Amino acid sequence: MKDFIIVNEKDNVATALRDLKKGEKIANIKLQEDIASGHKFALKDIKKDKAVVKYAEVIASASCDISAGEWVHIHNTSGIRGRGDKE
Repeated sequence: MKDFIIVNEKDNVATALRDLKKGEKIANIKLQEDIASGHKFALKDIKKDKAVVKYAEVIASASCDISAGEWVHIHNTSGIRGRGDKE
């Protein structure tokens, strides 16, 4: 079984398919923290306010700098879909 899924070469995050542990080398990066199955981790550094891309679609923007191997979730992203306060 694969440990993670990347759907498109444009993706800058991958989704864990099992619980991953800090320090593991996954997708040629060293994980910076534990990643629970079903959660995302950064494949490369994502600067604040830049797009978070999954399945070749922008799903959020980074609310702070995110380093490769970090967990990507609501604590470091900002939703951009369906928001009336952003154009």
